[in-house]
Amino acid sequence: MPRWERRGREKPYVVAIPVPSLNRQGDELGPAEIEHWVKVAEKELTACFGGATSLRAPGTNIVGRKVLYEAGQFLVVAGCDNREQFLAKRQRIAAFVEGMGEALDQAAVFVLAFDSDSFLIELEDDL
Repeated sequence: MPRWERRGREKPYVVAIPVPSLNRQGDELGPAEIEHWVKVAEKELTACFGGATSLRAPGTNIVGRKVLYEAGQFLVVAGCDNREQFLAKRQRIAAFVEGMGEALDQAAVFVLAFDSDSFLIELEDDL
């Protein structure tokens, strides 16, 4: 059995929180403000699921008739063991996202949660 298979753990459910770079009027948020919320989202998902990763995720967001091109958006992602683990933390995540959305003057924040074929390989220092 390959080493990675001995250390791999399935993470078949993914949860992701986008951190916007624009407010609801389409005005840019400051880099320090975005960085703050990325770090807070990472801490929140780590507290819920044991770890998180943030990625630059430029995208187009359409809310109603307004189109926002968010070049500076981030996506904070965590893998969890199953849908039930996510549902157990759903209220906590909803409260966090509501607070972030209000602080960043958002019309809406879309939390992504879905089945995946993701896995985690835990590496040890003694390799």
